[in-house]
Amino acid sequence: MNFIRSILPGGKHRMISENKSLDIAKITPRMYAMSYPSDSFIESMYHNSQEDIAEYLNKNHPKKYLIFNLSGITYDSEKFNNSVITYHWPDHKAPPLYDIFNIILQAYTYLGKDKENVICVHCLAGKGRTGTICCSLLLYGKLLKTSNEANDYFSTKRFKKLNKGVQEPSQVRYLKYFDIMLDSKKFKGLELKMFEIQRIDITGVKLNDGESITYKIETNSYKENESKHYVSKDKGQIIAGDVTINIYRNGTLKAWIFFNTLFLDFSQNRLFFSVNEIDPRFLKKETDYSLMSVDVMIKPFFPEVQNSENDNNNENDNDNNINLNNDNEKYIDEMIENEIERIKKMNELIYYANNKDPNVFYNENKNLFFGDEKDDINEVMSEINK
Repeated sequence: MNFIRSILPGGKHRMISENKSLDIAKITPRMYAMSYPSDSFIESMYHNSQEDIAEYLNKNHPKKYLIFNLSGITYDSEKFNNSVITYHWPDHKAPPLYDIFNIILQAYTYLGKDKENVICVHCLAGKGRTGTICCSLLLYGKLLKTSNEANDYFSTKRFKKLNKGVQEPSQVRYLKYFDIMLDSKKFKGLELKMFEIQRIDITGVKLNDGESITYKIETNSYKENESKHYVSKDKGQIIAGDVTINIYRNGTLKAWIFFNTLFLDFSQNRLFFSVNEIDPRFLKKETDYSLMSVDVMIKPFFPEVQNSENDNNNENDNDNNINLNNDNEKYIDEMIENEIERIKKMNELIYYANNKDPNVFYNENKNLFFGDEKDDINEVMSEINK
């Protein structure tokens, strides 16, 4: 089994414990990244054996570990002292921004409770989704200065070669949001921003006769058909927060884009995505999609205030407003309420990070992730930058 694992592609750093090769790596002394712990013999050949990982953690960190399961696949948490928190977003896709902040709060709280506590993060392969969270945790603590540095650091600690870490365009985009949020000199906080998607043009795809390209927009949802559609009087879709554009070829999902409206500007009327900014990353290597681009026409949306005596006479005066039926009004209210609540909680964490004394904040978080061991951040980054 160890020999088979050693020749598998991927070039990951592995750990040997009790003569067993485990797909688990220390990103820092108190944060591990690993692949999915499977109870299937076949899967355990290229991921991890559930029994082996449980044995390792229970022996080396008895009742002192917390696992973040990002795969969305549940498993027997009793083997892990019921210390498993499960999040779900599909493979190769970005996490909801609010989920990232939930994990930050849970991870930092747990590490702060006991200096011997450690956290383990995994998806399936322990790469994209796992890297997105590991990088976010390090970025929030300002242990690394930029998302590029955090990704390089993670890549070096998880893989034998650089540039093997977070690579999916949308995951990289969400990490770059931290570059914006954690700029204490410029960033003033998140604020509600809603837009109307008026049109989406998908070009550059080579289609055979009879084939078609279609799309579906989802807001704050990762389950097919669960996202509610908030439609304006002009039949444009209203969006706020995390947005997914799923792109289908003859009904089969072929590509997708994630972004968050919190980082758009009200002056924008267009979002343009080249093939290098569209998921999955290997799409650009396929002949039919190598020239693909997605052009999204948007305009700001401001919910209509319906308490004016002249509402009935002026309902068409502002194209950004919407004449809501009862159901749509309910959905819009729900969207606004949920988004404002998320923004409030995220801003609290951002404000704390940006307003704490930088040296104190850095040292506190260095202790959280490195404990009594010397941090190797400068050493690793120096090697990368040679």
